Amino acid sequence: MRRAFTLVELLVVIAIIAVLIAVLLPVITAAQRRSAQTSCRSNLRQIGSFFQMYLNDSKGKLPRINTMPSVKPPQIDGPSIVELLTPYAKQHKLVYKCPADRIRRQTTGAPAGYDTYYAREGASYQYNPLLSSLLAGHQLRDARALIPGWLSDMPLILEYEPFHGRPGQKGAMNYLYPDGHVDDLVPA
Repeated sequence: MRRAFTLVELLVVIAIIAVLIAVLLPVITAAQRRSAQTSCRSNLRQIGSFFQMYLNDSKGKLPRINTMPSVKPPQIDGPSIVELLTPYAKQHKLVYKCPADRIRRQTTGAPAGYDTYYAREGASYQYNPLLSSLLAGHQLRDARALIPGWLSDMPLILEYEPFHGRPGQKGAMNYLYPDGHVDDLVPA
C-alpha cells in the first residue's frame, strides 16, 4: 500500500513555509539596506582619501566643482568630482557608485531617462555646492576661519538625495566630513 500526503498535510506545509517567508522577508530586506549603507560609507571614506591626496597636491586649496555635470547650462564651471579625483582614483570607478543610488527627484535641466545618479552624473555623490560656490580657491585653513564650526558641521561630499531611507530619518543620507569621518546630519 502506497503512503501519500493528504491535502490537509500539504496545505499545512505550505502555510508553514508562507509564515517563514513572511517572517524572514523583512529581516532580509533590512540586512540588504544596512549592507548597501555600509558599502556606501566605505566608498565615501575612499573618496575622502582621494580628496585628501588632491588637497595635499593643491596645497590645501578647495576646488571649484561642477556638482551636477549633466545639467545644461552648467550650474558651476569646473570639473566634476570624478574628473577632479581621477588621477588619484585610477581604476577605482565603482567607488563613486552607491548600491542604493536611485533618482527619485527630477532636476531641472538634467537629461531624462536615467534611473541612477551614477549613470547620469558619473557618481552617486556630489561635492558640497556651498563649498564650490563660496569657498573655491580658498585654503582649507582659511575656509575653517570663514565658517565657524565648519569642520564638524559642513560636509565635503554627500549623496545626491537620501538613498537609505526617508528624508530626515537617521541614516537616510551619508555625508563625508573634512576630518574623514562619514556620518549623517540627523542627531542620534
